[in-house]
Amino acid sequence: MDIVLVANSPGELSALVKPLAEKFKEKKREARLILFITPCQYASGREVEFAQKILKVDKIVSAEEYKRWLLAGPLPYTPQYQGVVLFLGGDLLHATLIAKKLNYKAYAYLAGKHIGWRNVFSKFYIPDDSHFKNEEKAKVVGDLMTDSIQVQPREKVQSHWHLKPDRLTLAFMPGSRHWEIAHMLPLYKKIIKLLKKRVPEVQLILILSPFITVEDIEKYPEHSLFDVLATFDSISAADLAVTIPGTNTAQIASAGIPMLVIFPLDNPAVIPLEGSMHYLTSIPLLGYFLKRLIAFEVNRKTKYFALPNIKAGREIVPEMRGSIKPKEAAEKIIDLLSHPSILRNMEKELNSLMVRSGAANKIVEDILSETLS
Repeated sequence: MDIVLVANSPGELSALVKPLAEKFKEKKREARLILFITPCQYASGREVEFAQKILKVDKIVSAEEYKRWLLAGPLPYTPQYQGVVLFLGGDLLHATLIAKKLNYKAYAYLAGKHIGWRNVFSKFYIPDDSHFKNEEKAKVVGDLMTDSIQVQPREKVQSHWHLKPDRLTLAFMPGSRHWEIAHMLPLYKKIIKLLKKRVPEVQLILILSPFITVEDIEKYPEHSLFDVLATFDSISAADLAVTIPGTNTAQIASAGIPMLVIFPLDNPAVIPLEGSMHYLTSIPLLGYFLKRLIAFEVNRKTKYFALPNIKAGREIVPEMRGSIKPKEAAEKIIDLLSHPSILRNMEKELNSLMVRSGAANKIVEDILSETLS
């Protein structure tokens, strides 16, 4: 049988597809895993490369191959007679079209998304029942993102990177897309320069997304400010992480690392939007003003951007939004580092909030049980 996983963005591939692909391979080795990467405005451009190297899938259908197939083109593989489709991110419509064309049973994992296409999907797996009460097809499995977290012991990371245990360590995460990095690294540079004046002994780690290579980062002169360039499994050495919103906030929270979330909205022109708004905001001049208006409205109407805050319904980790002043950000970081009790309390709350639920195992067992029966 074929198990078709549908996702589109870097965060979904690393946080949702990876643990499910591993669990499917563990539970049913003879099944063939197919990954459909659907179109996404937020794509890094390295989704296929990441899937080939990291994910345990047998076949990959790129966004371009998927679009050609929708227009009566060929698939880059021969589908099996029996199979299931599991939606993990993007637009539910894509998973609906794939399931219809392949004539496979469809499932979906939803985290904060609206339920749709009820007649197509057999079941909706959800982290908790706070969003989908009274939904007959919903099944609570826990937070799938917590299954993807793998970090090294703090002492091992400190030893490997020659970090001194008696000094404070900060981890900075600039994002997984080049437009994010190009915008965030200069801002981080200004913050770090102010920070170093007050806390000169602080150790700095730049955490690289799996979609960004060291060679990519070394193109930016700001990389030289950091003592260590490392992958996410080294974040355990940090006393505090500084990051932008996204899936990474859930991953940091799952690792129990206190964080400060920074969301600059003073240059909305660089932020891609979804659907028809992407094309409207591409119109010269008009698009610029539209994006500024949208950024203002989104910021005004959105209570929280950090996923642990959204999940808790209150602020556990501090957020700085809008026009970010480097001096204010540096002062906030110093204030947090100066109050170990605040950091310990944040760590305790994050550990309590992001308990591992074994969601991947529950989803895989449920799908296989229904399919095989």
